[in-house]
Amino acid sequence: GGFNEALYPNEENALMDELRQRGGKLIYDPALLVRRRPRPSLKSFARMLMTYGRGRAEQFRLHPTFGSALNFVPPLFCLYLLALPFLLALTLGGRLWLAPLGCYALAVVAQGLALAAAGQAWQSLAAMPLIVLTHILYGFGFWRGLFTPLQPPGQRPTVEVALETIRVA
Repeated sequence: GGFNEALYPNEENALMDELRQRGGKLIYDPALLVRRRPRPSLKSFARMLMTYGRGRAEQFRLHPTFGSALNFVPPLFCLYLLALPFLLALTLGGRLWLAPLGCYALAVVAQGLALAAAGQAWQSLAAMPLIVLTHILYGFGFWRGLFTPLQPPGQRPTVEVALETIRVA
C-alpha cells in the first residue's frame, strides 16, 4: 500500500513497522546516504523538531508498537522539567529531584566531548544547547501529536521532495 501520507513526517517509519509486522526484513546498507538540506534558521529548525515529535506521536496513535517506548523519553523529560520547580518547592529533600537533570547534563556534556574528540571542538560546544533544544521541542511536539486530531493528507502543507542518485566510485 505504500506510505500513509497522513503520517507525514513519519510515514517512512510507519512503513518500516508495517513491513516488519508482515514478516519483512529491513536491511542496513552503509553505502546508502540520505542528505537533507540544513534548515536556514533556528526558527525553521525548531518547527522541524516539533513536527517530527508530532509525527512520531501520530504514528504511535495509529500503529502502537513495543519499539515505540523510547519515543516517550523526550515527552516525559518535558513533563519532568515542567514539574521540577513544584517538586523542589513542595518536598523535603528536594535536591534528590535534581539527580535526573544532573544525569542528563552529564550525558549532554559526554556527547559534546565525544564530538570534540573527533576533532570538532568548537562545533561540539555549539551543538550542546541544540541537543537540549532538540529533546525539548521533540518532546513538546510529541505531546501535541498525542492530543490533536489527525489531518488527512490533503489538509497538510505540501512538502517537495527531490530524489537524486549519486554514484560513489
